[in-house]
Amino acid sequence: MLALEPVVVERLRSDLASGWKVMGFASDTGRRDGWPLASVSFVDGNVADSKTGAAAVQAAWRVTLIAKRGDEAAAQIDTAFAAVMASLHNWAPPGEIGGRRWERLRLLQVTPPQYPEDGLVGLDLTFTTQARYDGQD
Repeated sequence: MLALEPVVVERLRSDLASGWKVMGFASDTGRRDGWPLASVSFVDGNVADSKTGAAAVQAAWRVTLIAKRGDEAAAQIDTAFAAVMASLHNWAPPGEIGGRRWERLRLLQVTPPQYPEDGLVGLDLTFTTQARYDGQD
């Protein structure tokens, strides 16, 4: 499931405007203090359907858009929001990732993020996708 993160990160790196730093929570190392920043992380998993032999697991991925407060922050976040939507909503990860095919991503929720420090503004966009995991027949 976590194998999806670098794929989403690379897609956003190619689709967000230059100047945006895009990092995966599990797949990238280093400080997250370059602004503006788009941080990608796994946030939740649910069992969408469970039958004999397999389960459909729904994974939720969060893209956190963060900018420093100031004259340009609202425009930066709004432009990035539109770019993330155009990039990820209804996009299907290509081929098999982590040994399975994933369904198209769908926007689930938009919320304000929790900030570890003052002076930042942004949005959390949460997307869901799902894949089949096989068990015993």
